[in-house]
Amino acid sequence: MHTFWMELQTKGCPGPRAAHSCDVIDGRLYVFGGWNGKRALNDLHMLDVASNSWTEVHPNGQAPSARNNHTTAVVDLRLVVHGGHDGNKWVADMHILDTGGSTGAGGVQEGPTWHKAPTSGAPPSARACHTLTRLAHKLYMFGGYDGAKCFNDMDIIDLETMTWMQPALSGTLPQARNAHTMTVILTKLFLFGGHSGNKHLTDLHVFDTQKLQWSQPEILGTPPPGLRGHTANLIGHKIFLFGGYDGKGRTNELYVLDTAEGKWVRPTWPTESPHTPPGRQRHSASLIGSKRIYIFGGFDGNKWLNDLHVLDVGRLEESALNDVAVHTLIENMRRLLNSPDFSDITFVVEGKRIYAHKAILVAQCEHFHAMFSGGRFAEASKSEIEIPNWSYTAFVAMLEWLYTGHTPRELSAAHLTEVLGLADHYTLDGLKHVCENVLVHSVEIENVCALLRHADQYMAEALKRYCLQFILKNFDQVAYSKGFDELSSNPALLLEVTRAAATKNTDGGGAHFSSQGNCGSGGSSLNQAPVHCGSGGMA
Repeated sequence: MHTFWMELQTKGCPGPRAAHSCDVIDGRLYVFGGWNGKRALNDLHMLDVASNSWTEVHPNGQAPSARNNHTTAVVDLRLVVHGGHDGNKWVADMHILDTGGSTGAGGVQEGPTWHKAPTSGAPPSARACHTLTRLAHKLYMFGGYDGAKCFNDMDIIDLETMTWMQPALSGTLPQARNAHTMTVILTKLFLFGGHSGNKHLTDLHVFDTQKLQWSQPEILGTPPPGLRGHTANLIGHKIFLFGGYDGKGRTNELYVLDTAEGKWVRPTWPTESPHTPPGRQRHSASLIGSKRIYIFGGFDGNKWLNDLHVLDVGRLEESALNDVAVHTLIENMRRLLNSPDFSDITFVVEGKRIYAHKAILVAQCEHFHAMFSGGRFAEASKSEIEIPNWSYTAFVAMLEWLYTGHTPRELSAAHLTEVLGLADHYTLDGLKHVCENVLVHSVEIENVCALLRHADQYMAEALKRYCLQFILKNFDQVAYSKGFDELSSNPALLLEVTRAAATKNTDGGGAHFSSQGNCGSGGSSLNQAPVHCGSGGMA
């Protein structure tokens, strides 16, 4: 199997952070600012990608104040930084880092230097979680949040005169938002997602910089869910979106918008690859060369990260050549599922027969390999096996995973919980991981305690951790639910919940579990979660 992802081990890595910026200048990565769970930052680090070594850079001049959820753009060898949140307030200042250095008195060449941008015209107001996009000799600023409202204005700065402009625009303006992405393709800007202050957005808009006109094109395929705090990188005519937060969980899914074909496409490699980064939001994603995307840091819902992963899109494109063959193979395997043709083993579940093939089961599952390959199990000599305690729907879903690597999308949360149990019973770690990732999106007041019990029973640690966080965040409502009463059947688990709730109350609320709100990184609440761009927590 191709390894599309890899985790890089680097020297001198910056501390954990999210809502930072990371930009490529002269083939090097420059990380600035962010939020580390306690405070906003204004340190500057540079990664030499050839040696995988980080260096903390101490430029001349006055560095910008500490901040997170700011926005940046690269102009030649200069890094332009605007706005953000400093931990107490939204800011509107603009600074420039000249990475090539400046010439001092006597013609002496000095190192990297910060200076405040000398602008004229009416500047944008203070905000965070906005975008600043360079196209030719202009920077285009869109959206953001200032603690009271989101924006959908377009502020443009002319780089030759450093003058801000707010031109009249035509077309239908996108809904105001923050924590979106903006991608340059030729003379147009492609806007996707973000948060309106009330909901996550999944719409796509295009801004024509020559006509100063907004449009909303028809796009084929299934779009990503509404995301904020995701990233976007252009390779060829495809936009690669990674990660983000959809209101319930942080994802590590990759979505691709083929702008030439006008359709959403999905990569086909197994999502359970051990090299895939954990889900996250407000990370950074930087394209080095023409094919490699570097993912740094972010927030996974529990902690701030400083890991560095690389997606090799070149290898991804090589595998795409085999997509048709892979699709055909999966469809052929799906046709064999529960087909009496060539079947040599039958399972009986809830009185219904399910036809299967030992060779496939043995190749895909160590449990079945042990069952059918020796005399230790009575089932080895049987042609029909009774399966008690599980539903027909869940067992077929598990077999579909073994045959095709997929599970039915229409499964209810109750059946998916059973599949989680089957994955635990048959030691199918990949299926178990997929079930956990999907189930966190179905957690609600009424079912969280039941899901917690099942997660504890099936040793699904990620799901259990998420359920505990949800209970503590919504304890006043969960405590009066029927599911909470049923926790008495598991005294140890009930004790774990009540102790966590007592600790939370003793610490003044939320000291151990991060919140699930909107954009950013900056504040004193939300368990030190970043600035609230929109409606609540981290974007």
